[in-house]
Amino acid sequence: MDEQTRAAFNSASDTSKQLIALATGLLALEITFAKELIVRLDATSKCLVGISWVLLLSSVMAGIWMLLAITGSLCRASNITPDTVYGSNIRIPAFLQIALFVGGLFVTVWFGIRGVL
Repeated sequence: MDEQTRAAFNSASDTSKQLIALATGLLALEITFAKELIVRLDATSKCLVGISWVLLLSSVMAGIWMLLAITGSLCRASNITPDTVYGSNIRIPAFLQIALFVGGLFVTVWFGIRGVL
């Protein structure tokens, strides 16, 4: 495998790991303060927090799926090219991970803004 291909797979893997870490950290932060917050929240705010947790957890699972897909692609292909990183087995979980993370982050910010206003 040439250096460009190795760099592409390393970059995709690192991006997925960073999003997993951010989603996990945000989830942990929300869950840590949930005990104090949930008691004082109305039904809509509780729903927003729940949606945020589901989206962030789903993003983590999609990230793990992507890392496993990268591993599978590297292990099974004998002639790995730079285009291998764009295969649908990697692209689909990558897109899902990013979309779910952005959605979870959006709902978290929406919850925060709603609580302030």
